[in-house]
Amino acid sequence: AVLPPVRVPLSAWANEHVRLSSEGSVLAGHWQCFPYQVEPLDCMGPHSPYQEVVLMWASQMSKTQLSLCLLAHVVAEDPGPCLIVEPTLAMAEALSKDRIGPMFRDTPILRGLVADPKARDAGSTIFHRRFKGGHVTVVGSNSPAGLASRPIRFLFLDEVDRFEASAGAEGDPAALAIARTRTFWNRKVIWTSSPTVKDASRIAAAFEESDQREYYVPCPLCGEYRALEWKRLEWPEGRPHDAEYRCERCEKLIPHHRKAWMVAQGVWRPQKPGSRIAGFRLSELYSPWRAWGELAEDWLKAQGNPERLRAFVNTSLAELWDDAGQAGVTEAELLARREQYGPMLPESAAVLTSGVDVQDNRV
Repeated sequence: AVLPPVRVPLSAWANEHVRLSSEGSVLAGHWQCFPYQVEPLDCMGPHSPYQEVVLMWASQMSKTQLSLCLLAHVVAEDPGPCLIVEPTLAMAEALSKDRIGPMFRDTPILRGLVADPKARDAGSTIFHRRFKGGHVTVVGSNSPAGLASRPIRFLFLDEVDRFEASAGAEGDPAALAIARTRTFWNRKVIWTSSPTVKDASRIAAAFEESDQREYYVPCPLCGEYRALEWKRLEWPEGRPHDAEYRCERCEKLIPHHRKAWMVAQGVWRPQKPGSRIAGFRLSELYSPWRAWGELAEDWLKAQGNPERLRAFVNTSLAELWDDAGQAGVTEAELLARREQYGPMLPESAAVLTSGVDVQDNRV
């Protein structure tokens, strides 16, 4: 009981102890960090200097699982009060039943440490589980009561851009939850989400205040390290499944089968060093589950459908959707295209008008 917590990087601890359950992962069994997950996980650990960590990541890139790795470490090694905020109560219930409960069940080092919600005298429910030295509570962002009680040391704001605008009449749910951590000098606040709309995205605002780390990978042909960008992806006409990545330095095309090697050699580089908040942005261009050709096909299918294109930009590219940026031709550009009208107008004509159909990329 008096031994200090194990001082190893959180990524190494998770690789040794955490187990993935079949209810929440296609890779049930031993957890193993992908290369791009190591540094964010270590920054989330209790022995890192960062109190806040921001993951502005694409969907299905295991950002929630990284938070659960920290939760597992808290229960096993460094107990304290935890709060997980989900966009809705239904999502909170699903996370508790499908991810948290199975992790407590299947991870050997956690067995017997967390009270079973099914035990009548345990004082635990699927929304509030007790363990020695702490507890974990899961709430929806629209629950002012769940956000306004108990001091919290470990706060997980999951899919924060899908939160309600206000928790009842209490105000911003993220701000309410963060206020509960202020009494802890060793607090951890974890922000995770894919972004949404420019000037309305909570995760983008948090990332803006962070050191803004991007994942740089080497070109297998020239060795230049660059962050992957969507505009560098190319494919032959009518064959998006053959998409390749054009290196910004050597201008050569990189086939998709070289991506795994590139990601394995990658490094995180801050764009705004010196911030006390660690921030990470990651798109599906790095995903081990998604081929570049699949992303190209999705992008083509989204053309002509603004809502589908917005979902692709937000959830696949981890970029903000700019409604103003979708307006197409600007007023100045349109004015510059004026021409003299050729035919002479009839004597009785006073005004000549013209109507055009306005599309996203043309008039």
